Amino acid sequence: MKNYVFNYLTLILIYIVFFFVIINHPITNSNVNFFTYFGLILMTISLFFFTLARIKLGSSFQVSAAANKLIKDGIYKVIRHPIYLFGFTFIVGFIVFIQEFYGLLFLIGLILLQMKRIKKEEQVLEEQFGKEYLDYKEHTWF
Repeated sequence: MKNYVFNYLTLILIYIVFFFVIINHPITNSNVNFFTYFGLILMTISLFFFTLARIKLGSSFQVSAAANKLIKDGIYKVIRHPIYLFGFTFIVGFIVFIQEFYGLLFLIGLILLQMKRIKKEEQVLEEQFGKEYLDYKEHTWF
């Protein structure tokens, strides 16, 4: 039950910040243009799929690498790490939205850190689920 609460509270916090940024941006920045709208669309789509992935994980969502259940349906039928993927695309959308492209340097650093975490998670999943996970990994992207 504790993981559900953490999972949903963090999602609520993400949505609050998202809406605050969207509402506040046009007020504080007169540079509303193609990049603003493109970034907003990318953030919205990313947040939608990020939310689907987090909900699908349910109680399997963990802060640290752990393996209590292998989720292989829904969005996880196609993408092994949708939370990371759509988290990255959300950040790209945010960088485009605010038009501060030096933020891509932050994204590169984050990707390097998250790739290390992904490798650890995959190692834990492979140890826990063995051939089942390897078969799943072979038929999914990222």
